[in-house]
Amino acid sequence: MRTLLLLFLFCSGVLFASQELEDQGQKAELFADSFVSKGHTVYATGHVVLAYDGTLFLGDRAQYDREADRIVVEGHVEILSRQGGKVLADRVVFEAGKNRVTFSDFYRSDRDDIWVYAESAEKQDGNYTLNNSVLSSCSVDNPDWSVHFGKAVYDSTSKYMRLRDVKLYAGKVPVLYTPYLGFSLERQRHSGFLMPHLGYGADEGFYYEQPYFWAISPSMDLELNPSIRTTRGYGLYGTFRFVDSPWSQGTIRTGYFKDKNSFVDEHNLKNDSHYGFELLYESSNFLRDWKPEGYRDGLYANIDLFNDIDYSNLQYSTLSHLEETSRFKESRLNYFLYNDQQYFGLRSRYFIDTTSLENNETIQELPALQYHKFSSELGTDYLHYSIDAQLHNYWREDGVRALRGMATFPVEFHMPLFDDYLNLTVEEKLIASDTKFMEGGSLNFSEDHYAALALHHNIELNSDMVRGYESGVHTMLLGLGYTKSTLLAEGDLHFEDIPKAQINDFDLNMLYDSRVALKMHHYWESYDAPFAMDYLVVADYYPENDSRWNLLRQEFHMHYGSYTLSTRFDYSIRYHSLSQLANTLSYHGEKVDWGISQTRKEYENDEHKLAQNDMSLDLHFRQSDQWTWFGSYSYDFKEKSSKNWEAGFTFDRKCWNITLAFKQDITPVLTKSGGGSIHNNAVMFQFNLVPFGGVGSRSFQNVGG
Repeated sequence: MRTLLLLFLFCSGVLFASQELEDQGQKAELFADSFVSKGHTVYATGHVVLAYDGTLFLGDRAQYDREADRIVVEGHVEILSRQGGKVLADRVVFEAGKNRVTFSDFYRSDRDDIWVYAESAEKQDGNYTLNNSVLSSCSVDNPDWSVHFGKAVYDSTSKYMRLRDVKLYAGKVPVLYTPYLGFSLERQRHSGFLMPHLGYGADEGFYYEQPYFWAISPSMDLELNPSIRTTRGYGLYGTFRFVDSPWSQGTIRTGYFKDKNSFVDEHNLKNDSHYGFELLYESSNFLRDWKPEGYRDGLYANIDLFNDIDYSNLQYSTLSHLEETSRFKESRLNYFLYNDQQYFGLRSRYFIDTTSLENNETIQELPALQYHKFSSELGTDYLHYSIDAQLHNYWREDGVRALRGMATFPVEFHMPLFDDYLNLTVEEKLIASDTKFMEGGSLNFSEDHYAALALHHNIELNSDMVRGYESGVHTMLLGLGYTKSTLLAEGDLHFEDIPKAQINDFDLNMLYDSRVALKMHHYWESYDAPFAMDYLVVADYYPENDSRWNLLRQEFHMHYGSYTLSTRFDYSIRYHSLSQLANTLSYHGEKVDWGISQTRKEYENDEHKLAQNDMSLDLHFRQSDQWTWFGSYSYDFKEKSSKNWEAGFTFDRKCWNITLAFKQDITPVLTKSGGGSIHNNAVMFQFNLVPFGGVGSRSFQNVGG
């Protein structure tokens, strides 16, 4: 209301007087209800407003000294600027010629509820200087924590604060002192030391890591993480992050850690040094203007190379990589070029077996080439064709290698029947392959070249029907399909003469047993009630096999209110056993979140022997706005032992929080005899001052291997 009133009065020029002064081309204006002039001083009272350089100073009274070119605003002064936030003071002295403002009883807060109080302050050329000050993000009256400092300089452009003679208080109790501290009041990148990581372990001793962050430029930064484990050794990791164009960015990390000889001997480790290199990079316009007209391209690199798994284990926080098993680590490099008609791809994949001492027998894909022509009409809307060609170079240091080429030519006929109630699909797929085996060790069969030509036949009938009801909508999909393979030709080497190991290593099997597939899929979604259900049944029938019914799969998913239920049931008719059983039940409420899951799997190619049988439980309980309790537990029925567990709490006071957790997990290691693992008990502690960050610690205890 005051702003609107001032604007109206300013436009009319009738109800109050004004004074103006010039300052190097910028105009400062003083408005008030009344002015009284005594000598070279003008006294203003009533709704005082000083406007200068986009900033308004509002107060109860003011004095303007013409000779000193100085204005003093007093009494509940409020400062409004383009930068936002709230600034209050008891007294403000404005020296227009020097572009300087000094404050008494200064108070400033921003959108993140961070506030600063100072007995005196000065602002000049966009910088604040504060004396005898207090800073916090908690309640002003009685803050849970506060930072007291003798002097501080705040840059309002970069919004970065530098403090001297700093004391951290918990309530009214001093708990920490440092002669210097610097941080940003916004989410801006600045060079400086980050919060340290602390810990203690019975095997590794006292652990200390002190990160340093270097903001090189707006598009790149570097973080260095030197660390020491007093009983184990010392190391250094470095992470370089960059944005090299509007459509590409990347992260590079490398590191080295040196173990003490006593630690290596005690734990029978293969290596006394652990080092590696990591790269994450993606670009959605890699060749830029060098591409053919009308084409788009992209590059994706995810590289993870190291001498053993401890390179990753010794990092406080790891980079996000591809989904991996506990045994293999994958590196991937992909480039693709495409338009609306065709696709070209170049791919390389490199695997590290973390349980192997040498990794010489691991098969790598270096590289693979692919060409794909998207589906196109073949003279009519009902007939379509596509082309796919691939070349794979399977390489390893020891063992058989292979160069495999494959071309696929599918032709598909699709026609709706009976007013779209039924759809008919007929597909003929011609596949030609040629595999050249190379000496990477000793070949255990005489021929080194396998070529084959096969034709896959597929016919399918399916129906997709949707019907609406007053309470919801029901979707039903029914499908019946038949597939058959025909071997048209082979080279001098026949498939049955190839060792099974090479067939599995290079995926040489092109023929499949005749199969009849039956599918039924139902989906229901309610309009008003929070209820949805998804049900799928798939059955496979092999007419030429002794055990004709091979697999029966059933999936059921249901969401009702805060509950979600998912189950999958795979039954092997051939082996009369469950090949897979997976169940998950979860609840998400206002105070409680919990989930329980169970998984049982069998090896399909080993007479369905048990491969996995475990159960896990997760629980989060929000006791109040401040207290949250959490826990998890996983048990392996196959090994008859717990896999991992965790229990802890988080206490959140909005302006600070603390997390304490106790856990046990399994960590893989590489010993002189190969891959191994140890069970670790861990205590994790995290203390955080919002929004400045905090200090975390971990302590570990080896409880078995």
